[in-house]
Amino acid sequence: MKKLYIFFFSAFFFSINICAYSQGKIYLTSGAETIFSVGQLDYTQAFINENPGVDIVKQPLRFTSFFHIGEFVHLNLTNNIGLFSGFGLRNIGMISDEVLPDEVGSDNYVNTKIIRRAYTAGIPLAVKLGSFKDHFFVYAGGEYEYAFHMKEKYWDDHNRKGDKIKNTIWMPEQITTVLPSAFIGVQLPKGLNVKLKYYFEDFLNHEYITNKTGLTGVVSDLTKYRSSKVVYIAISWQIKNAYKNKFKPGGEVATLL
Repeated sequence: MKKLYIFFFSAFFFSINICAYSQGKIYLTSGAETIFSVGQLDYTQAFINENPGVDIVKQPLRFTSFFHIGEFVHLNLTNNIGLFSGFGLRNIGMISDEVLPDEVGSDNYVNTKIIRRAYTAGIPLAVKLGSFKDHFFVYAGGEYEYAFHMKEKYWDDHNRKGDKIKNTIWMPEQITTVLPSAFIGVQLPKGLNVKLKYYFEDFLNHEYITNKTGLTGVVSDLTKYRSSKVVYIAISWQIKNAYKNKFKPGGEVATLL
């Protein structure tokens, strides 16, 4: 993992150096994503053996449009090849409908709907190919995100009609702290942007053990999972904030791509 960090930040600063010496074009964009995410949860075999009635019944699509912001710096090396990096703040997570014991060691099972989400701050780096004068390109790259806040809430019913228990925490141990990902996407004229992202690391920290009791203790104990990947599709409208031609002063402001 350390080598990945070194590679990523080396690539990022390399792109900054290109900006400093290139005769290409730089512009800035802003965008707010609407994210459609789904989790890929699996129990450990040990948890299943100890609790034969458990089940992950369904992992519904999670929809969120708050709070997501992104600021990006684009470098067009030519009309067809370029790079971009920047900063993103987003809300990612998963929903699961599970059947769990009402307490550790119990033979009584309860339907539960669990929503877990985290706010992350990320730095992407991507290559883009297309026709920039026509405001059309495809892109692919990677991103590292730091998870700094989490919320976990659950209902003792799959339809959110039971009692709701909620827990929030800053700098959470329950979430993998650094989340590397890869993404591909397309930027269309007039600003519409569509992106597919996959996280390489498990979203949840499977070594997290809680001291809570009852159903809350079963829900919050994350050692029961062996996998907790997240994948999402994001739709956004990118707005061009500023433009510089060959790094000369002046520019255009606030126009859709």
